[in-house]
Amino acid sequence: MTTAPINALALALVVMAVALIGAADASAAQQRVLLVTEARGFVHPSIADASAFFARLGRRSPRYDVVHLAGAAQLTRRRLRHADGVVFANTTGELPLPDRRAFLRFVRRGGAFVGTHSASDTLHSWHAYARLLGGEFARHGSVQPGRLVVAPRPHPVTRGLPRTFSLTDEFYEFTAPPPKGTRVLVRLDRDSVSDELGSDLPLVWARRYGRGRVFYDALGHSPETWRDSHFRLMMKRGLRWALGR
Repeated sequence: MTTAPINALALALVVMAVALIGAADASAAQQRVLLVTEARGFVHPSIADASAFFARLGRRSPRYDVVHLAGAAQLTRRRLRHADGVVFANTTGELPLPDRRAFLRFVRRGGAFVGTHSASDTLHSWHAYARLLGGEFARHGSVQPGRLVVAPRPHPVTRGLPRTFSLTDEFYEFTAPPPKGTRVLVRLDRDSVSDELGSDLPLVWARRYGRGRVFYDALGHSPETWRDSHFRLMMKRGLRWALGR
């Protein structure tokens, strides 16, 4: 006479155990991303849009725990120990990183680093940072429409994107080409803009740094760019790729 209640209790315990295991697996799979948007140079109006983009990504996906830091000074060695990735979203100027060597070590040992737009106009006095990112901002033209050309070689970030697409933004030129081993994913068609820029204009790339991965997208000056579907797709995939997803 007690068989049915016992079976019901056993079933309930099994369901609870499965739920707990699933929650533990989800927690274990979640990756912490530290977001830095501090600007000690030019302050982009699109910083708010960049912050909202990554915050929304963290809310909507169980994969990410996005923590927006008040400033680069909070990027401490202790926080890096408990993080999987760092994003510099439209940062500028000489940021007060508390431990530069720990930051490089974090990426070299397998951490992810993602930079958007003026992340390359950041920490000019620290040459190791430019080597990490893969480029250093030199100049830009006016905000205008441009034709972007996606590299034909397949990559997880650009898979399924059209071979070319148009975007209105502020296009960067760098002090030197990205270093050897960098995969340039998107370039600007020089003939599509009116500015006196160089002939080779890489804008989006992915690279390795030790055991870590670095993704950089030079677009993102304008708030409208952060609402562009092609740009948003590249940013989502770039973060995912950098985190080893």
